[in-house]
Amino acid sequence: EQVWADKQDTGVIVDNNYSPSKFGITGTGNLSKCTVVGGVAELQLMPNNTRLVNQLQTDSSSTRLVLARQVDSWVSGGMWGKLSLGLGYAASYGITDISYAGTNQTSLGSSVANNAGGMFFGRKNLNATIDDPTVNEVFNALNGVGDIDSLNAVFSTKERVRYDTASWMGFKLSASYGNTANKYVLWSTQVTNPNYSRRTYTDVALRYDACWDDFHLGAGVAGAWFTRDHTAATTTLAAATRNERAWSASIAVEHKPTGFNAAVAGGQKRQGLATHDDYEFWYIQLGKKFCFTSYGKTNFAIDYFQSKNAIVNDSKGKTFGFGVTQELQKINSALYASLR
Repeated sequence: EQVWADKQDTGVIVDNNYSPSKFGITGTGNLSKCTVVGGVAELQLMPNNTRLVNQLQTDSSSTRLVLARQVDSWVSGGMWGKLSLGLGYAASYGITDISYAGTNQTSLGSSVANNAGGMFFGRKNLNATIDDPTVNEVFNALNGVGDIDSLNAVFSTKERVRYDTASWMGFKLSASYGNTANKYVLWSTQVTNPNYSRRTYTDVALRYDACWDDFHLGAGVAGAWFTRDHTAATTTLAAATRNERAWSASIAVEHKPTGFNAAVAGGQKRQGLATHDDYEFWYIQLGKKFCFTSYGKTNFAIDYFQSKNAIVNDSKGKTFGFGVTQELQKINSALYASLR
């Protein structure tokens, strides 16, 4: 009761992390008929981000107002592929977000913690030895290296080098090497170390996208290996987690004449301690597109997400969701609503 009595109003503006406010500049130039160079600088605004806000916060100090999302440069050689260098997306980023539902960018997708990710779950037993977990910590979609950090909702990819092959019969292979800044919570001993960051990673991703008659099919699989930590390289915790690794995958299909679509995703991550079983999750989404109005398509979707071993061994999380997005094509916008 005292916590709620002392709570202060933190404002009314809440930015949707499914579709965050961003602005930037990009440019390209031709070195030759087959070689193109380019660059992008992009910032993200994060006022009371929906992945941060919670029912206990008394101020907005945990919300970064401006975040550098990309400062990247690249050269594309046509059939030779594309080489990127700078702060930008890792090869595996977005790997579990493959979907044709039309709701993933606004209201409903595999990254379910984008809505109310900072919210705390309450405990039935107040004398329990574990801390109150958040939606972020229970529902991690393993959406590739550089996905939003589960503790502070920060886009966590830093400097990296990345190579993407050209598309071949719908297939594209990507690989990257660089730094990331994911914090780690040691739930088994209830020690939170804010200075511990998993730094160096290598990841590989294979994607597929093609149309077969009336069907649109997309799929992807990725693996990531974390090899070294710069801020805690000599600690016992760093030694225990030096070989942390994760894999994740998704597949989606749409029947274009009817607008029916479906997507499935899943993944597994080796936890930091040998005594903590691997984190696992799987996700399914079903959707339908309608042409109710002349403004654009109306996209409906429902989903189900299940996780295991997120907090302690045998801990489980389940969530159901419903989302709708109304496209407004003339003004390149959308109206959306969701319930989870």
